[in-house]
Amino acid sequence: MIKNILITILGLLFIIACNSNSDSVPAYDIKQLRTDIINNVEKPTTDNFVKSIDDLNMAINNFMSTTNEANLESVKKAWKLAAQNYSLIQVLNIGDIKTSYIQTSFFSWVANENAIEDYISSTKEISEQAINSISTNSRGLSAIELLIFKNTNTETLQSFSNTRRKNYLKVLGLNLVSKATIYNTKWASFRTKFIENQTTGISGGINQVVNQMYALLEDVKSYKIGQPAGIEKTVSPDASILQATKSSYSLELIKKNIENVKNIYFGKDNGIDDYVSFIAKNEELNNKIKNQIQTLELSISSLNTTYLKDAIFNKKPEVKKLYDEVRNLLILIKTDVASTLSVTITFTDNDGD
Repeated sequence: MIKNILITILGLLFIIACNSNSDSVPAYDIKQLRTDIINNVEKPTTDNFVKSIDDLNMAINNFMSTTNEANLESVKKAWKLAAQNYSLIQVLNIGDIKTSYIQTSFFSWVANENAIEDYISSTKEISEQAINSISTNSRGLSAIELLIFKNTNTETLQSFSNTRRKNYLKVLGLNLVSKATIYNTKWASFRTKFIENQTTGISGGINQVVNQMYALLEDVKSYKIGQPAGIEKTVSPDASILQATKSSYSLELIKKNIENVKNIYFGKDNGIDDYVSFIAKNEELNNKIKNQIQTLELSISSLNTTYLKDAIFNKKPEVKKLYDEVRNLLILIKTDVASTLSVTITFTDNDGD
C-alpha cells in the first residue's frame, strides 16, 4: 500500500517537473524583432529619405540661382534618389505614421498638370503656406517630376525664365523639407511606442507590419502595374497613370518597394522569417518566400532595358509575368505568413497605401 502511494507521488512529481520544464522553454522574443525592424530597417531608411529630400531642395536652390543644364541634371538626379528613398519607406507606413497620412504628402501621383499650370499662370500667392493648402497631386515629388522631366532640357530651361515657375519649384522643395522634418519627428516619437507595443491583436506591431507588406504589394500589383498595363480594372494600357511616368522611373521605384519588403521579411540578423521558422519549426515557408522574391527580381530584371511606360505596350507578356509574380508573393504573405503568425489581414484593395 505504502509502495503504491510512493509510486503515485513520484509519478506526480515527474509530471510536475515535466510541465515545469515545458513552461521554461523560452518564447520567441517579439520585442527584439520589433527593435531590430526599427534599428536595421526603419531608422536607416528614414534617415536616408530625409537626407535625400534635403539634397533635392539644395539642388533646386542651386538651379534657381544658376538656371543651366548642369544644374537641371543635378535636380533630376536628386529627384530620382528621393523617389527611390520614398519607395523604401512605404513598407513601414504603419501606426501613427499611417494615421497621419504624412506619406501621401510626399508622392501623390499622377500630378495634376492642369492645376499646376493654372496656379503658375494665376496671380495666387506662391508661398509654402499657400502650397501646403493645395491638393497633394499639385505638390510633392509628383509635381516636381512634372516640372523638370516633362519636356526636353532646352524646353525646360526656357520655361524657367518664368519667375512664377521658378518660385513654384522653389516652394515645392521647401514644402518637402518641412514634411520630411515632420515625418522624422513622428517616427522619433513612435519608435518606442512600436517597440513596446505588447498588443497581440490587429493593433500589434508585427500585425501592422505584415498588413502593410501586403498593402504595399497590393498597391504595386494594382496601381503600379495592373491598371496602367490594362490587366486589372482597365481594358487597355495607359502610361499616363503610371507612377513616375514623366521620369521613366516607374520600374526602379517598384524595385525599391520589393527591396524593402525583402529587408523587412529577412532582416539583417533577425527578421520576420525567424519568427516564422520559430513557430513553424521548419524553413519551408521561408524558402517559398525567398524563391518567390528571387523570381520576382528576375522578372523585374527582364525589363531593365525597357521603360515600363513602353513595356506595357510592346512587352505585354513580360509585364503580365511581373504582375503575376507580385501577386504570387502577395498571396504568400496574405495566406501563409499571416496564418503562421496568426495575423489578421485588415487591408482591402480599396484602402490604398
